[in-house]
Amino acid sequence: MKHSILAKGGALLPVAALMGVLFSQANAQVAVTCPPGPNQLTVTVTSQVSFDTSTQLYTYKYTVANSPTSAQEVEGFRLDFATPVSNFTNPQGWTDGLFRRRSILSWGATVAAPLPPGTADDSRVPPGIAQIKPGQSLAGFSFQSPKPPGPVKYYVTGFVDVPPQDGEEGAETLLEKCPQSAGNILDLAVVGTTQGPVNFIPVDIQIKPTATPPVPVNPRDKGVTPVAILGTASFDVTTVDQSSVRFGPASASPQKDSGHLKDVNNDGILDLVFQFPTQSIGVRCNDTALFLTGKIKSGTSIQGAEAIHTVGCKF
Repeated sequence: MKHSILAKGGALLPVAALMGVLFSQANAQVAVTCPPGPNQLTVTVTSQVSFDTSTQLYTYKYTVANSPTSAQEVEGFRLDFATPVSNFTNPQGWTDGLFRRRSILSWGATVAAPLPPGTADDSRVPPGIAQIKPGQSLAGFSFQSPKPPGPVKYYVTGFVDVPPQDGEEGAETLLEKCPQSAGNILDLAVVGTTQGPVNFIPVDIQIKPTATPPVPVNPRDKGVTPVAILGTASFDVTTVDQSSVRFGPASASPQKDSGHLKDVNNDGILDLVFQFPTQSIGVRCNDTALFLTGKIKSGTSIQGAEAIHTVGCKF
């Protein structure tokens, strides 16, 4: 089986082919050795955005850095965006593509490294020759868009070297027994925030107001997490439709009647503060940012994000 990758033009090969697995037959049961998830890494994505008045286009450029402490090399980088986009550039050894039915750009280190001399090809997925090793960074990811910048999600995945699986039964067993290492690649990725083209009004938020980002969040905490939408000279928080506000991967609703006005950052402008039950936010141990979404009363969407680090997790 071949690695599941997003082919240029949006073709997505079966996810089950992404991960190989060792398994054996014993008493008519399939024993599975789950491979590690593709998120055993710590990454930083930085962006540079410029605007050309002659073309009315923004140019978005990205650098992906892999921490020296990561256990995997970076093999994939994906990004939410608002259409349209054009004029892609890729680092050498990487190719770009688009997710079908979803506005996500994708870059993958798809140019495979050659097999070592004397090594037989057993159909296992080879590493990409340009994967980002721990302690290294890579620039050269860019595109253009007429849309202005705002906070968007990025999804970064690490390379997993596993033996090929043996037939459809193995693939089905892997999906059933190993949810932490097989399934929707976006759910398995390291998720964070960077700048990208958006259709919504970008807003500033503070998670646990007065805390310094990255804000510590314990996914197992049974209390509440306060989040403030910050008012600015150009954004009046009283225009927010409080019933539309959602927070985190699980799109949690705030506690009933928790929305209240308060100047949390002492800038003389009122902010809008909510309390969210932490257990309902859906924080995952590989999340490095949390997003808040909603609408203003006229119906226009808003979105904001802030960096976090999870505590109480085993990496």
